[in-house]
Amino acid sequence: MCGIACLRMALLHRDGTAPDLFELLTGARHYNAYTEQQDGIRGLIYAPFAQYTLNTHDLPAQVHPELTLDDTIGLLEGGRMVMVSVSKEIRRPQTDPERRGGHLVLAIGLWRDHIFFRNPSGHTPQAREASLPIDRFGAFSGGRGVSLDLSRSRRHSRTQQGASR
Repeated sequence: MCGIACLRMALLHRDGTAPDLFELLTGARHYNAYTEQQDGIRGLIYAPFAQYTLNTHDLPAQVHPELTLDDTIGLLEGGRMVMVSVSKEIRRPQTDPERRGGHLVLAIGLWRDHIFFRNPSGHTPQAREASLPIDRFGAFSGGRGVSLDLSRSRRHSRTQQGASR
């Protein structure tokens, strides 16, 4: 559900409102962004998720099967939010991760040498709304993710067009 929680945070940021998590999950499953397996639901499948966000929420998304730390920085500098695959241990950044990836956080910005992000599974307020030095954030990154272009959504474009008339 971390990917769905990241989507909901982005929609709340853009629109001030968003469907609940289960409605978003149902929609994503309709696009096969989540599929059931014998041992449960498989993690987020990026390509159908990107199609779902565009078709259902007017939110362009780009899949990044290879996402370097420099790529993440460039996307954030370009105004995108980035759902970055990280180790779930990012909520305890003083601990070195045993593996990279497997959990999604929403990177929302940069300031000085820090990446600011929202962690849907943060166990404290500081872990939910966090920042880490860029190199430390990179230690948790799985090297893949999805960027969300809130500035290029059709909904945003219509609002700007209406305001310019």
